[in-house]
Amino acid sequence: MNGKFKKFTDKIYTLKALTRYNNKFKIISESVAEHSFFVAIFVLKLHEEYEFNLETALSMGLIHDIPELHLSDITHDVKRNFPQIESAVLDAEHIVMNTIYPKWAALFYQLEDDQDSVESLIVKLADNLSCVQYTNAELGLGNSGYMKDVYNNSSERVKKIEKKLEKYRRKQDAN
Repeated sequence: MNGKFKKFTDKIYTLKALTRYNNKFKIISESVAEHSFFVAIFVLKLHEEYEFNLETALSMGLIHDIPELHLSDITHDVKRNFPQIESAVLDAEHIVMNTIYPKWAALFYQLEDDQDSVESLIVKLADNLSCVQYTNAELGLGNSGYMKDVYNNSSERVKKIEKKLEKYRRKQDAN
């Protein structure tokens, strides 16, 4: 293993320790690495329901939070409440992808900028399904504060994305 790859493996492991929803009360912590696993496995499962390029979507799902290695997890509510921060984070994510992960930058841009491609929609669906899954577990354990809002908002986004994906749904056998 060359030094550059070893450095990458050491850095990527940070995603295991980077906690999602880091500014909110939670009963069970979820790391960015765990979230990325769920996004990837959901993409794999969604391939049974929808027609899309699996390799592209899986790759997007695995790298969609890579910039957080360098920027941390900035929660959705912070970005929503402070549009200047959202814009600055997106600019910083582009810098990270261009300078540190240039071979993955095109995938990242497709996910972020071409939100109507079937692969982008699939990854957005998987990302939101992961949020629904996590917040549903939190709600089940009694965390009804902020997690209720995340659950409702994520569930609503899931419905909207599923509607956009309807034309890509695989035909079911009549048997």
